[in-house]
Amino acid sequence: MAGSGTDELHQALIQDHFRRPRNRGAIAEPASTGQAHNRFCGDTVRMWARIADGRLAEVSFDGRGCAISQAAASMLTEVARGTEARGIPALRQAFVDALDPGGPAPAKELGDLRALVGVGRFPSRIRCAVLPFEALEEAVRAGFGHGSCGSC
Repeated sequence: MAGSGTDELHQALIQDHFRRPRNRGAIAEPASTGQAHNRFCGDTVRMWARIADGRLAEVSFDGRGCAISQAAASMLTEVARGTEARGIPALRQAFVDALDPGGPAPAKELGDLRALVGVGRFPSRIRCAVLPFEALEEAVRAGFGHGSCGSC
């Protein structure tokens, strides 16, 4: 049962991010913001981003919901900081691909988000894990002036 030890480690990391979230709270102005809501379970995530020289210089979040959505938001703030803002959709796609039980191994660029790959076994929870990406993509679009981001 080698997989169960890994599952326990992943569960512990998810709980750690949920109980002690990183980068929680609004960023002081100027920063752009995006919000996403899961109408099926009520989870809400709001992300703030400050873009400098095309990179996410600062990222933070706030929200309410299950351990998956809130831990994913905390994890995403750490992973996204310093990345190219235009690369967020590709990062999201790498995450979604990793959630597919038959998909590729999770990319190292996903950092702690790799702990959430087991969520893919529960299709109703995938939206909870992806919700922070939706909010961050909206914040990035707002940071580039509504639509000038191209692929975001």
